[in-house]
Amino acid sequence: MKRLATFLMLGALLLPNRGLANAPDATVIHIQEGHVALEFVGQVNNTPTTSQQFGYLSNIEGLSPIFSSSTPQNETTASFTFVTNATTDRVISDGSLRIINRTGTTTIYLNSAPSDFSNPASFSQGTPIQVSTYRQQVILNTTTNSFVTVHMNRITESEPFTLNGQLYQLGSEGRSFRTTYSGQANAPGLAPSGWFAGYAVGAK
Repeated sequence: MKRLATFLMLGALLLPNRGLANAPDATVIHIQEGHVALEFVGQVNNTPTTSQQFGYLSNIEGLSPIFSSSTPQNETTASFTFVTNATTDRVISDGSLRIINRTGTTTIYLNSAPSDFSNPASFSQGTPIQVSTYRQQVILNTTTNSFVTVHMNRITESEPFTLNGQLYQLGSEGRSFRTTYSGQANAPGLAPSGWFAGYAVGAK
């Protein structure tokens, strides 16, 4: 009986978290295959071995409004921010092109206060609502310092969140999306290392 009581007590402690994770009442914002589901605006700080990419979501298909004010719509009013922490796995030179491969993790946050690009940590101040694994290829034109990227994200965690009194969930665990960025690199040694914007399309 004592063992059963202990089991029931542990079950009661675990049930709230389990119910929250499953979120049967949450409206799932599906990242649909072939749809431009997410749009990003961000900056990046690189070292020879790491990359931190941070910014905000400027559009989420099926969810509106996602800014706390109609003007301005930027990092100071964004309801959703993101941070990618990645490791550089390989760098290949091909003429004036530099190809960089990275792997890491992307976290999307429900923002809790105005973010500021002069303070990269402000983009992770909110509540994590989605975590995904990440693999990126960057193609940098060393003549113009412009770059394009493509990367694949696979969602490993998706937590319910409340926006404007409604319960939502951004994507589902196990789903993937493909993201493309276009950007401009800064002069070496200056911060940020670059600026970019792009979008994500749902993938199988």
